[in-house]
Amino acid sequence: MLKGNNIRTSGAYVLYKGLFIFQVGPTKEGDKLGVVRLGGHRENNETALETAKREVFEEAQVEIEPFNPNTTFFLSEWDEEPTKANVNEPVSPILIKGSKEFSYTVMYLSNTLSMPTPSSESRGILLLSPLEVDLICRRKISLSDFQKSDGVSIIKSEIDANLILQPFPQLLFLSRLLNEETELMERFIDSSSSI
Repeated sequence: MLKGNNIRTSGAYVLYKGLFIFQVGPTKEGDKLGVVRLGGHRENNETALETAKREVFEEAQVEIEPFNPNTTFFLSEWDEEPTKANVNEPVSPILIKGSKEFSYTVMYLSNTLSMPTPSSESRGILLLSPLEVDLICRRKISLSDFQKSDGVSIIKSEIDANLILQPFPQLLFLSRLLNEETELMERFIDSSSSI
């Protein structure tokens, strides 16, 4: 399923000291701040995992250690119920989204020992606890309110902090994993303290 030409994008849910690293920046319309996964487009003959590692480094300046969940979820569209898929890979991604007719986006679980730094591609980074992931996905909260509630952000360039944080699909899926796949996600979060 993870053959090169079928993979369009790849990224990772990255844990640093128990906090998930996400990019933050204005949406195309400029009326909200998108909370976006680390990841991007596959280059040349990269595997999905190689793409995720490169993109995470380019966007947050961290190297990642993949976590093998031994479970992969598959979605054709973001709004459907996920199904479990068999993936014959040394490290299974947590999510494959897409179709053979078009292409796939792949997400991995991973850890890092390094404090993230926004790169030239990023306006800023949020470090989200599992509770903050849930909060952003369930309520309208501005960057300013997030920061006032002791939320951790690393903002590189000027951002209107009064704009609402808009969870992108990968963050919404992470919230779902945290709420519905508690044993798996607890094992993943616990693994970050052992590296």
